[in-house]
Amino acid sequence: MEEKPVSLMKSSLMYGIYLGIVSILLSVILYVFGFTFEKWVQYTSYPILIGGIVLAQLAYRKLLGGEMTYGQAIGVGTMTVIFSGVLSAVYTFLLYTVIDPSLLDQMKLFTEQQIVEQGKVPEEQLDMVVEMMTKFQKPWILTVSVIFMSGLMGLIFSLITGIFTKKNPSDEVPA
Repeated sequence: MEEKPVSLMKSSLMYGIYLGIVSILLSVILYVFGFTFEKWVQYTSYPILIGGIVLAQLAYRKLLGGEMTYGQAIGVGTMTVIFSGVLSAVYTFLLYTVIDPSLLDQMKLFTEQQIVEQGKVPEEQLDMVVEMMTKFQKPWILTVSVIFMSGLMGLIFSLITGIFTKKNPSDEVPA
C-alpha cells in the first residue's frame, strides 16, 4: 500500500486559520471593552500563540505517523503563525480603515502619552518624535508589520516548542 505524502502547507494552513480566528476574536473582545492600547494586551496573545503552535506541531507529528524532526516542527509552527498573521493583518487593516478609522488618532495620542510618561525626550523635541512615529502608524504599514512580526514570533516560539514536540525517527531497522 502506497503512503500519501503529508503536506506541511495544508496542515499549517488549517491550524493557521484556526489560530487566526482565535486571535481575531481576542482582538475584537479587547476592542469592544476598550483595551486596544493597554500594555498588558500583547501578553495575552502569547499563550494563545504558543498553544496554537503546539497543537499544530502535535497534529502534524500525528499525521507523520508519530515521528517528526526538529526542522519539521519549526517549519509547521512558523508557517502556522504566518498564515494566522495574514488573517490578523487583514483584520488589522479593516479595523483601522473601515471599522474604526478614529483608532489612528487614538494611537497617536497614546504614543504621545507614552513618550511623555517615559520622560526620555526633551519637551522641545516631543512634537518631532511624535510626528516621526505617526508616519509609521498607517494602516498598510501596520498590516505589513503584523505579518512580519507574526513570522518572527512564530519562528522564535517554534524554535522553543519544537524542542518538546519533536520525536525523531528511531534508528532501529524493523526486522
